[in-house]
Amino acid sequence: MAPRLTFVLPLKGRYLFTLRTLWHGNKLRVPHRFLFADGQVKNEVARYLENSSTYFPALDIEYIRYPNDSSLSKYLTKVADILSRVRTPYAMLLDNDDFVGLDAAQWAVDFLDSHPDFVCARGWLTAFAVHSRGGSRYGGLYGKVSRIHSQYFREDRSSPAVADRIRQSELDLGIYNAVYRTETLATIAREAAEIDFSDLMLHEVFYALRTATLGKIRVNPAVIGYYRQLGSSITYLSDRDWAGELLRSRFTVDAHALVERISSAAAAADGTDRAAIVEVVRTMLEDNFRWFLWTNYGFSVGLKRYVRKTWPALASLAQNRPRLVARRGYSALLSRLAAAGASASDVVRARAEFAAIEDTLSRKSFDEYAAPFLSVAHADSSRNWF
Repeated sequence: MAPRLTFVLPLKGRYLFTLRTLWHGNKLRVPHRFLFADGQVKNEVARYLENSSTYFPALDIEYIRYPNDSSLSKYLTKVADILSRVRTPYAMLLDNDDFVGLDAAQWAVDFLDSHPDFVCARGWLTAFAVHSRGGSRYGGLYGKVSRIHSQYFREDRSSPAVADRIRQSELDLGIYNAVYRTETLATIAREAAEIDFSDLMLHEVFYALRTATLGKIRVNPAVIGYYRQLGSSITYLSDRDWAGELLRSRFTVDAHALVERISSAAAAADGTDRAAIVEVVRTMLEDNFRWFLWTNYGFSVGLKRYVRKTWPALASLAQNRPRLVARRGYSALLSRLAAAGASASDVVRARAEFAAIEDTLSRKSFDEYAAPFLSVAHADSSRNWF
């Protein structure tokens, strides 16, 4: 059968994570398409992916080279372009250091097939950290799972009224990694590029709110939709000078553009009073960024940031050390799935899915998929290899 879902991966470096993703998918014979948009091309890896049928024969892969992502503007343009190339009815954005809940992805496709008034669907978002015994220069590519917990659970946004769905959204940033109708996701990405956001957080907020204006959103608490790896991403630095940025950047201009786009879309969709939606969205933004400042710039967080900066190795060890509660955390998550309606066989499959992820995180698996590149990686001091 022709694939109906495409995993879209906008790449920028971290090439061994990309190989880990494909090795994992090939092992599981994932039936969905993989579409890569590479904004930091390394020829040795590009040639490997362009001949992926030799190395990952069980997968349907397309790899496209793009100019370097030297700015957020170029990245947004790349994402809009790659989504315009998706040929399946459904698409999902995926980071190459994360894992998809495959049962949840198939459930979402089936759900959207039978519910045309919904534009996207997702399950639980789960975050995990990896600890390598003795440390590793490969930045979390392999090791034992040291932490696991759930993130961004929200209720359905299924009201027929756009204004109500916006209010219900609670800025669900986890919606970014939902399974979407392709035309919906492409529309949001195109508009984000048109606005040309200068701030990644506003970009994520836009996805959460714009989705709510385009249709209903389903969140299924009985499946795990996404496994996000902690400590391996290009993170949003919390030690930047926010006062200086607000004075010198386009942050507030972008925020006004976001409010204008969302309120206009809501008014056009169901005749909602645009001025009322403007106030709703502004209040949501204020609450969100007030929380962000409180959690990232308080005294205790400042102390932790100082420790990370002064003793980075010690901080990394403390953050990623093995914890007995990791297994307990996953057991608690499985219990929540069962309480939400997952059958005994569903829970067994979820447990097997996570066991497969743990196998991919093993040193043995790393030695297999990374072997062709380790000599080149060692010769290159840039962590962009990892």
